Amino acid sequence: MLLLDPATRAAQLVDRIAELERVKAAATAEQAHAAVLLDRARREEEAANGVPRGRQGAGVATEITLARQDSPARGSRHLGFAKHW
Repeated sequence: MLLLDPATRAAQLVDRIAELERVKAAATAEQAHAAVLLDRARREEEAANGVPRGRQGAGVATEITLARQDSPARGSRHLGFAKHW
């Protein structure tokens, strides 16, 4: 490994932090899109199986919670944000 002066090394680290933030934002956007698609798929499946409209998609927030390894309240919130995004 090349020895870099502290200012150059610090600048590279700032660039890396910014790069990781862009990756994180892209992943968040993709999660939101996938959540909307999951909600749509579950509702279509449940409609085809005769589930009343008011009950369709009832478990989607829980599925998102489990997939994200998150709290139930946050899973529901993530789905809500994704659907309005």
